[in-house]
Amino acid sequence: MKSERRSVSRSAVAKVAQNRQTHILDAERLLLFSRQLYAHALTLQEVIRNEGEVAYEALRPRYDRLAAQEFEIFYRASGSRKRGVQ
Repeated sequence: MKSERRSVSRSAVAKVAQNRQTHILDAERLLLFSRQLYAHALTLQEVIRNEGEVAYEALRPRYDRLAAQEFEIFYRASGSRKRGVQ
């Protein structure tokens, strides 16, 4: 018996590639959203700790940077960039 060779259409390959790209974008969006939510929580925590004496707007940029740094460290340590986020 001869084995049949299966051919994969270009449209099927393109569809798989597009789905993979969509998953990567979704993971990046989730990472960004998580980082923003974390920065917001840190900022509110500090405002509460200071009993409202420090304005949210004054603290937010500092905690945005802190969250970005922490998430970047986590992202690198998890190896997500090496494997590709899927």
